[in-house]
Amino acid sequence: MRWLHTSDWHLGRGFHGYSLQSAQQEMLETVCATVAEETVDVLLIAGDVYDRALPPEWAVRELESCLEELVAGGTRVIITSGNHDSAQRLGFGRGLMGAAGVHLRTSLEDAFTPVEIPDAGQEASSQETPGQAPESAPLTLVYGVPYLEPALIREQLGLDRADHTSVMTEVVRRIWEDVGARREHLGQRRTVRVVLMAHLFAARGVGSDSERTIGVDAPAGEQMDHQEHTAGGLAVVPLELFDGFDYVALGHLHGRQKLSQTVRYSGSPLRFSFSETRQAKGAWLWDSQDWEQIRAVDWSIGRPLAQLKGSIEEILEPETVQQHQEAYLQVTLTDPVRPERAYQRVREAYPQLCSFTHSGTEQQTLRTYSSAVEEAVSEAEIITGFLEHVRGRGPAEQEQQLLEEALQAVRLQSGAEAR
Repeated sequence: MRWLHTSDWHLGRGFHGYSLQSAQQEMLETVCATVAEETVDVLLIAGDVYDRALPPEWAVRELESCLEELVAGGTRVIITSGNHDSAQRLGFGRGLMGAAGVHLRTSLEDAFTPVEIPDAGQEASSQETPGQAPESAPLTLVYGVPYLEPALIREQLGLDRADHTSVMTEVVRRIWEDVGARREHLGQRRTVRVVLMAHLFAARGVGSDSERTIGVDAPAGEQMDHQEHTAGGLAVVPLELFDGFDYVALGHLHGRQKLSQTVRYSGSPLRFSFSETRQAKGAWLWDSQDWEQIRAVDWSIGRPLAQLKGSIEEILEPETVQQHQEAYLQVTLTDPVRPERAYQRVREAYPQLCSFTHSGTEQQTLRTYSSAVEEAVSEAEIITGFLEHVRGRGPAEQEQQLLEEALQAVRLQSGAEAR
């Protein structure tokens, strides 16, 4: 049987004010095409299916269409809710959908109800009746743990502390209890593998700018570790907690990454911040005949991202413009003095300009605006100080003439009103 691990679809999300609807429709088509081409039997979606609790109508409609196509092709789909999803809304109709082959895990109780998948024949009922699949086939138990907010779930789990490590430690303990009971029921008749799905921040994971904070402030590109003595460290779940599982399909971090042979993030199929410009995007694929051979599936969906830094002449070089004109763009100008009409000129060359900054003034020693006002001896110097403050340079010759004419008009008007 073929398995595909994805997560963090974030349907309904935008990018710096631009709609990603067409890119996300392409993403769903790509997932379905990959499932068909690779003859995937089980698709795992580890949380953040939607970007917000109330997704736009088109996102719900497109997801439904995608799931219908997957089920029609014979693929089992297992979905957990993430911290962006409304667990209650995403989990609506999960009993009916489970019968059709779409298994939703959106509550704490769901975490202890595995989807039973034999390596051959039809999947057994997911209604907690172990041992119903063909006795000769190895059985995989998939435990889907939704995102669990520690402060809301602590009492239900009987915990003294409200942090992600404590919550997942207790959840995993109960899962292994359930696994033990099922293995005892089956005896020696079948090989039982165990897959865990979870939406959390795991140790050795590297975050990006587009993930919502869940207990730990993670600078983009920096690896985070579990620490017992800080609240943020306890929000990072130690990898040792996942020992014993045949595969751990994680969601939340948007870069595809391998934390260990069996613990992995699939990452988001799309790029949602410029910190993800060079991240690998796609999914993980493996065959149940060889769980050691897990391979990456690469996807390139939607507009590319580009980060350009240099002088305005370098940014506007024809070859550079031709290469990046269709990309979502982040531009940082390094000219010592802010060029005239800098933003307008860059925007005209790059229609998908998303972020524009000028770092050249960092190399200058500029007076603060308040000191410029205090030292000014005329209205013209006050205006010059303001222009230096907001754009890094004073008025050009033509601008200076316009300012003098405007100030003179104000003086004449004021004199007329005084008479």
